[in-house]
Amino acid sequence: MDMISAKDRQRIQVQMQRDESRIVNIVLNDAQQVAGEIEKATHEGIFMVDGRYYGYEDIKEINGL
Repeated sequence: MDMISAKDRQRIQVQMQRDESRIVNIVLNDAQQVAGEIEKATHEGIFMVDGRYYGYEDIKEINGL
């Protein structure tokens, strides 16, 4: 099972500290793609502005950072 790397997680944290857009496209391990704005990223996963949550173990790829 693929999972995003620690480097990708760090990139997310850096992006969250900027004023730029936080809109991303997330590819999940089941090939489903979702798009939205990141509210915050923690050590467990990503919380979206609309209330959705994705754990890192479920994320294959994040585009838009």
